[in-house]
Amino acid sequence: MELRHLRYFVAVAEHRSVAEAARHLHIVQPALSRQIRDLEQTLGVDLFRRSSKGVELTLAGQHFIRDAQAILSDLQTARERITRIANGQSGALRIGIAPNYSWHPSALQPLREFKREHPDITLMLEPALSARQQVKIAEGTQDGGFLAWRDPKDPAFSGLAMFDCRLVLAVPRGSELHLSPPTHLADLQYQQCVWFSRDQAPSYYDFLIHSCHVAGLSPQLVHLGADISTVLGLVAAGMGYSIVPDSSQFNCPNDVVLLPHPDLTGLYPVEFVWRSDSDDPALMRLVEHFKIAAGAI
Repeated sequence: MELRHLRYFVAVAEHRSVAEAARHLHIVQPALSRQIRDLEQTLGVDLFRRSSKGVELTLAGQHFIRDAQAILSDLQTARERITRIANGQSGALRIGIAPNYSWHPSALQPLREFKREHPDITLMLEPALSARQQVKIAEGTQDGGFLAWRDPKDPAFSGLAMFDCRLVLAVPRGSELHLSPPTHLADLQYQQCVWFSRDQAPSYYDFLIHSCHVAGLSPQLVHLGADISTVLGLVAAGMGYSIVPDSSQFNCPNDVVLLPHPDLTGLYPVEFVWRSDSDDPALMRLVEHFKIAAGAI
């Protein structure tokens, strides 16, 4: 049995005439009659009662017509679905985002607009630090992600700059550092400092240390946090000050105050990153959407 047998059977059943069905299908009547007989022989039952007035479904034919229509309908749905996927109009994307950027409007707003424009594309956001995201993107377990500190010379990845981050001081609200911020970063030399673990993000850690050394500060590292949220929590608990990205303003605890400082001048970009060899149409639609949002095209 082939799909054409089902289409021919349904057409004859709907027109109640082999001749009318043949005209509708643009085939000759004898060929259509032969195909119907082949189907009946394959099934081992008569599907039609023939008469001079046309054809009528037998009891077996009445049951089989429902199954045949369902099969053809499912096939059409599958064709439409795969066409939408191939055109990037449907599918599912696993998108990573470093926790510190998960509330940033330059990430959230384009995602919200893309979802509104492409409701049939499922976006699954997964929090992960930048280094972990790069591993998952390389493995193919993540389609793309918002991250920083990738090697721009690595041909395995492509990236689109979404926004820049500047470093700011994070101090406990109501503390001496809040009420009387240091004039120079070097004035913090003997203050306890909450820092980010280098094992989690070596490039970011080195950037922080370099920014401090340029300003004449060698921070007294007394507490380490696994991520920015943990660092901010330790600052909120009064464990010391820290230096964090200004993107922290969107998910900063109430007990922490973020202070810009003239000695902190360094910027670093946050990108949307994906595998250079990816050919996922839905991902390419998302990248094009981000390019428009970022003003890159």
